[in-house]
Amino acid sequence: MKMRPAVFAVLLIVTAVATLAAKPASATPVANSSSLVPGHKALPAKPGRIIELDWKELLPEGERSHFTAVAPAPIHDYRGEGGPPALQAQDFNVNKSLEGATVRLPGFIVPLDAVKSGGVSEFLLVPYFGSCIHVPPPPPNQIVYVHTGHRPGIDSIYDAYWITGKLHLQTKSTRLGSTAYELIAEKIEVYKY
Repeated sequence: MKMRPAVFAVLLIVTAVATLAAKPASATPVANSSSLVPGHKALPAKPGRIIELDWKELLPEGERSHFTAVAPAPIHDYRGEGGPPALQAQDFNVNKSLEGATVRLPGFIVPLDAVKSGGVSEFLLVPYFGSCIHVPPPPPNQIVYVHTGHRPGIDSIYDAYWITGKLHLQTKSTRLGSTAYELIAEKIEVYKY
């Protein structure tokens, strides 16, 4: 029996979200345990301190009760995947306490630009796999624009990654969606399941 691409995408997204939601105990630390802080809990950004974030912590505190880690269902009309792209909900409300903090955030990438070697050097970091034109992109406050600078790019767009770097409250519009955060990647690690 042939599986439709949309059904396969939904199954893949649900599996990826469920796997990503359970943080692994054996994740490779970016620094010694005294400098890695799980969750920010309104901690001030201190030099050398890396704040390990969950996606709901990107939202202002008053909006976190509405957070869901489940990706929306693909949107298709009678034209199937040939239909128009899904619209992004525009929510630019951010967690202002994260400005300038060095953070570590897990997620999937949506490539924007590649380097000569073929890797991805500029991308959107999103909480679930499959943020494409037929699955509404997450709202801007759930997308982080990431650039790697002169570091080697990412080779696989199908893996989940831990991205570590300095986070800024910066809006940006791309052809694939708007973002409310920008992160300059200092370290990129494959997410270990």
